[in-house]
Amino acid sequence: MSQNRRSILAAALAVPAALTVATATPAAAAPAVAAAGGVEAGEWTDLVLEAGVTPTAGATPQVRLITIAGTAFLQARGQITGNFTADTRIGTLPAALTRPTWYVRATAARNNSQGINACRLDINPAGAVTVFGGNTGNAITWVQFDNVQAIWR
Repeated sequence: MSQNRRSILAAALAVPAALTVATATPAAAAPAVAAAGGVEAGEWTDLVLEAGVTPTAGATPQVRLITIAGTAFLQARGQITGNFTADTRIGTLPAALTRPTWYVRATAARNNSQGINACRLDINPAGAVTVFGGNTGNAITWVQFDNVQAIWR
């Protein structure tokens, strides 16, 4: 098992270097990606939000899959606002995105209240996205997804 973690970590560490080269010299993008051990980044796609969940202006929640050395990772970005006083379904994955085979869990930044500044984000096999951790005494008023990354399959 530790051997698998090492290979995933090595591949993940190769990504910033590949992306830096690709950003600095667009013509060199293909060799940089190939050198990183096979990195494929999908297109960003908007998350389908539930009623009462509002995207922050200029930061519409989006997701994509990135495959590094044969392992798929989910990445998310953007921010939502609302008043979540219980575990709340906030949206659904876009139809074009492959559904996970099991629950995917990650931590997302939230409004800092009573010393709590993170919440749990779950995606179930049907594609429903749920935020956990809000309650009547400590409502979640915003959730930011820029740090959300999880192994997909």
